[in-house]
Order: sequence, then structure tokens, then C-alpha cells
Amino acid sequence: MSTNASTLQPALARGEKLSFWTKAAYAIGDLSNSMGPGTIVPFWYLFFLTDVAHLNPALAGVTVLVGGIWDAINDPLVGLLSDRTRTRWGRRRPYLLFGALPYGITFALMWIVPPIQDQVLLCLYFALIYILYDTAVTLVSCPYQALTPELTLDHDERTSLTTYRMFVSIVTGLLAAVGFALVFDATPDKQTAFLVMGLLCGLLFVPTILVTFFGTRERAEFQVEPPPRPLEGLRFVVRNREWWYTLGMGLLSWMPVDIASAVFAYYLIYWIRMDEMETSLVQAVILVSATLCLPLVLWMSRRWEKKTAFIVLTASWAVVMMSTLFVPQGARPLAYFIAFLVGPGVSAAHVLPTAMSADALEVDELASGRRQEGVYAGFGVFIRKLSTKLVLAGIGPVLAWSGYVENTAQQTPRALMAIRILIAILPAVILMGAIAVAWAYPLTRIRHREIQAQLARRRALREDRPWPTASEQK
Repeated sequence: MSTNASTLQPALARGEKLSFWTKAAYAIGDLSNSMGPGTIVPFWYLFFLTDVAHLNPALAGVTVLVGGIWDAINDPLVGLLSDRTRTRWGRRRPYLLFGALPYGITFALMWIVPPIQDQVLLCLYFALIYILYDTAVTLVSCPYQALTPELTLDHDERTSLTTYRMFVSIVTGLLAAVGFALVFDATPDKQTAFLVMGLLCGLLFVPTILVTFFGTRERAEFQVEPPPRPLEGLRFVVRNREWWYTLGMGLLSWMPVDIASAVFAYYLIYWIRMDEMETSLVQAVILVSATLCLPLVLWMSRRWEKKTAFIVLTASWAVVMMSTLFVPQGARPLAYFIAFLVGPGVSAAHVLPTAMSADALEVDELASGRRQEGVYAGFGVFIRKLSTKLVLAGIGPVLAWSGYVENTAQQTPRALMAIRILIAILPAVILMGAIAVAWAYPLTRIRHREIQAQLARRRALREDRPWPTASEQK
């Protein structure tokens, strides 16, 4: 009896629905990633280095770029290791268990200003701390992201799972913004505020990562599969055209987030003339808007193709970013209004590239016969973090070139124009590139269902297959 995609896929979908508690437990684990490297670090770390630690802007850019170079090694390596890990807890979850504490400790260390006067030594100190922190982030975030395509195989359920995760991501970003404003208000100076923030967040990150460890389970059938050979696995990654499209979409939609996050504090403080506390409130408006738009993103992705929803929402976002160039100096109400309009695009950037990337992994499995979510997560996390570091590394020298002077009430016209171009024109141009990549994305809902059906038949045929011998794996 033959089984086609249309008859097999509904059965697959019915068996792949996740409970609310599984989705919630998985989503809570993203609190550390969204609050740390997703919100606080890109929004405040460059400002912290230049205006609190008093590090030269160009050297501050070097500090984060060093971490980007280290990422080129540790992200793919951890992803590869998690693919080859076999324990009673699974392939991914052990990294959450043992990586939670180092994650919290190293994040807290990033916000301590040492008694070092020499600029080069200060740069080396923060570069070392950043490398330690980045290693801890990788040990948690790569295996965590590799869980997404494994928890459910259903096309639309993955979007739902990602929406839960991004709800937590955006809400925790909101809590970070509001909480940071309260910390600023309750502490006597900036240095103390950043120190308190680092300690509180470090304490919060550890238990939330452990919630995901205890609240999720990995698929038994993937646990018993033989691990892929490293070079062979990389060959299939390079050939997975669909995944590279989703990576391009994610990169080009997150770079504007990184740029806006890094420059927004400068823009609001020196152009709109807000203080640090009000700056955090504007950031909170963006996150509230993005949270409210999550159901809209989910509805659009189910009614249309995911890429169509991405194109529409990203185009509106590009228009809003361009409009910031025309905001008059000191126009506080208009800044809040524009911050609210950014929400739909930010929400789409959070959800859709991640959900589409999970779908593209089945293309690899169809070609290679192996599941290697870890390698893909490693490369994805690396590209994502490299984007943040390149943005921060590039903005520092641009600010230095423009004549930016830290902790001054009034910047030069040249510095103000550089800040406005960075917040408006550059993100809009990059977002247009994201739209072009999404337009060419070839994997549709129907095609993904056909691939899932083929994989289901293949798994059914090999259920009783013995474990390959060592010679067979060579």
C-alpha cells in the first residue's frame, strides 16, 4: 500500500502537538539569551565601555571584535559536540545543566570596572572577560536552539513553539528595560547601576536555564541514531540552500536590531535629549509593541507563507526606521510613537527566520540521512553573535571618527549626524536586503510536508535496523 504526503502529514501533525507546559518550559530557557546577549549587551555594553569604564571608543570596538573571532571557533565546535553527545539526559540538555552557573557568573563579571588606568590593559581585561562570557553563552545557547526542530516536526507547530519562546524573549527584554530604569533611579551613579544590574541578572539566569533542562525531553529516536561524521556533516550544511536563505534573513533582520540597540541610547540621549531612565522606557515601548504583535505574526504565517509575512512586516519596519532621520531634535512624544511602530518588524525578526530555519533542517536530513541540529545551531549562533560584534566593533570607530565625546551635554553636529545616519539609513538599507533574500526563499509549506512524509517513511523502514558497526560509520 502506498502512502503519499497528503495522507501521512495529517497523522504526523496530530502526533506533534506540544503541551502548554512543554512550550512554556522551553521558552523560559530563552530568558538568559534574550535579556543578556539579546538586549542588555547590544543596547548597553558599548555605552558602558565608553561612558562608564572610560575606554576609548575604538578600543571598545576592538574588545567586542575579539569575542567575534573566538566565536568562529567555539560556536560550531559546541554545535558539533552536542550532535555527538550521548547521555541519559539526551544530546542537548546536559549542556544546559552544566552551563547555567558559568553563564550567570561571567555575565556579572562583565559589568565590573577594574582599577586599571592604562587603556590597552583595560581593553585586554574586558576582552578576556568577554571571551569567558561568550564561551558560557555558547555552551547554553547552541544546544538550546538545537532543541527547536527536535521538540516538534510539524511545520506550523514549530512557529507556535517559536512564538512562545519569542514571547518570553520580548517580555524579558521589556523587564530588562524597565528594571534597568528602576536600577538607575535607585543607585547613586552609573557604575553602581551597571554593577547591580549585572549581579541581579546573573542570579536570575541560572534557574531559568535549569527550568528548560527539567521541563523538556529529547526525542528517543534521534538519541539512538549514529552521530554524523564532522566533515561529512559540514558538507551537507554548505549544500543546504534553504537553510542559507533563512540564515541570510535572520542575519539581515537582526543586524538592524543590533545597530538600533547599540546606537539608540546615543540617539535618545544626545538627539532626543532624554536621560538614561527615559531611554529605558522608550526601549520598553518597542518591546511592548513587539509583544502585542506576536499573535499577528503567528496569524499571518499560518494564513500565508512564512516568507510572505516576513516580507510585509519587514518592509513596514524599513519605512519606520527611515522616518527617524526626520524626527526634530528634542521631539520626545514622536520618539515614543516611532518606537511603538517598530514593534511589528521586531516581532517578525524574532519569530519567522528561526521557525523557517527549523523547517530547512529536514532538507538536510533528506539528503544526508542524519539529524545534526547542533551543527546548524552552532553556525547560526555564531553568525548571530558575529553580527552583534561586527556592529559594535564598527560603531565604535565611527563614533570616534565623528568626534563623539563621552559624558558631554552637547555633541558636535558631525557626531549627531553620524548617530542619526546609523539609526535610520543603515538599518533601512539592510532590511531591504533581508526582503530580497526572503523573496527568493524556495521552501513552501506544501514542499515541507512532502519532505516530512518521505522522512517518516524512511524512519519507519529503519526502525529495526541495528546500530552500525565502527567500520560502517567510517
